Amino acid sequence: MVRLRQLREWTGLSYRELETRSRNMGAFVPRSTLASALRRNALPRQEFVVTVVRACGLDPVPWARARRRLAVRLATSGHPAEPAPAQHGPAPHQLPPSPAVLVGRDEELGRLVRMLTTTPVTVVSGQPGVGKSAAALRAAHRIAHLFPDGQLYVDLRKETPGAEPPGPAEIAALLLRSLGTEGSQVPADAGEAAGRLRTMLSGRRVLILLDDVASAAQVRPLVPCGGQSTAILTSRTPLTSLDCAGHMRLRPLSRDAAMEALERFLGAERVQAEPEAVRTLADLCDRLPLGLRIAAARLAARPEWPVRVLAERLADERRRLDEFRVDDMDVRASLALSFEDLAGSADEQNRLAVCVLGVVAALPAGQVRLGEAAALLDMPQDTAERALERLVDANLVESSTPGSYRVPDLVRLFALERRTN
Repeated sequence: MVRLRQLREWTGLSYRELETRSRNMGAFVPRSTLASALRRNALPRQEFVVTVVRACGLDPVPWARARRRLAVRLATSGHPAEPAPAQHGPAPHQLPPSPAVLVGRDEELGRLVRMLTTTPVTVVSGQPGVGKSAAALRAAHRIAHLFPDGQLYVDLRKETPGAEPPGPAEIAALLLRSLGTEGSQVPADAGEAAGRLRTMLSGRRVLILLDDVASAAQVRPLVPCGGQSTAILTSRTPLTSLDCAGHMRLRPLSRDAAMEALERFLGAERVQAEPEAVRTLADLCDRLPLGLRIAAARLAARPEWPVRVLAERLADERRRLDEFRVDDMDVRASLALSFEDLAGSADEQNRLAVCVLGVVAALPAGQVRLGEAAALLDMPQDTAERALERLVDANLVESSTPGSYRVPDLVRLFALERRTN
């Protein structure tokens, strides 16, 4: 640590400047952490050494080697290589594997990592199948080393399949148990459980990923707005009422990125043999990562099929949703979750929004202007606007300009299917 202190003094960099440089490198270390760590004489973590040396403009490899040699000497001499951590039990590492393929999201990932290192809560929202979970996981893995006290993960849909989403007390209980609290010690009261969770997180650097949050009320008491921990939330709705939160809305991939994703899945030779068919296939998937992944999986299982065969099958709107299913991946099932959230809601406005969606989906290309929608629905314009904006918030309808609405093709087909059933 003495050499690191000397290095900082030699470069003349302030703690603030080192903090800024570490953030720009995607390995953010707060200046308070830098100052306290450099004051101690204990052997620092490898990741810390690499970050500080790189921020000072030097090659970290020799420093990392020297740190490893010193750690071995300390260990063989009976001295601890690092200060003993607080006695909280083993740190949990619950993040699922980072997705193997994530194409066309470099810009979003860069922004997301920056948000996660500067904001206590980050919400990633977007329509069903757009790849929210994959982007959040990739970003979480990039910054996991900054959270040595653990990384927690909860898939809120899988916790209660086919049932009401878990409430704050249930989610707090899951997190508390992951942090080492005995089940019998977990409070049943939501407020008490949330308070216990805040106590457990106090003074610790923990990363929490809550996947597929249904509403802001579901997580409001739980997300950290202070301290050293960070939460990533993925949701089909933007959750803009949460305090201390940054927001990122994912859009479908560009056509070029969608074609690149298909090439990564299928191989360059197969894609380059039929570029027009691949372009058509990407559009029929709405350029959604879920649709692209399913289409690629179906073609991978049928290596003798030309790409145009699947494109032709998908072009038939009557069977398109049937084609978008393989193993546990199912576009129809993904869309059904969003529809059921609205249709089964106690809020009358949500139920009205489902009815409005069915009507708008039946229009040519699923596009409508506000005045036209109000006349078609035979309702006041402000009522029609509230319903349509509710659908925009649910990421089932797009609105690129005020008063203009469009239903994406796969959503449109699902809405028509539900309307006729």
